[in-house]
Amino acid sequence: MCEAAALHTQDSDFLVVREVTTSAWLGIEHQGKGYGAEARTGLLTLAFDHLDARAALTEVFQDNHASQGVSRKLGYEHDGISVDARDGEAVVSDRLRLTREKWAQEKLPTATVDGFPACRPMFGL
Repeated sequence: MCEAAALHTQDSDFLVVREVTTSAWLGIEHQGKGYGAEARTGLLTLAFDHLDARAALTEVFQDNHASQGVSRKLGYEHDGISVDARDGEAVVSDRLRLTREKWAQEKLPTATVDGFPACRPMFGL
């Protein structure tokens, strides 16, 4: 399967701002099967339940309806726009934010994070 998911802390500022950035990419032939939501659920579980993040941020091209749908399903809310270059043209992306409080209200499948205690120092925790 062609899939990539990532969670980024804002380097040394994470311990102050407690915000992470999530991103995910899924090959077209694998879209619509729940893999994207599953991957991001794992990232968000790590962020909120283990890193004590206050919010998770992401950006989605406005014409990427599948990713927009996954983001909304997980509880992300509109937080502005950004303009990026894609194939030599300016395109608008939605900035989305999911707070810890909103995540706690969502009724979503759970994910399990194993082995995190050994990784705490890598996050400055």
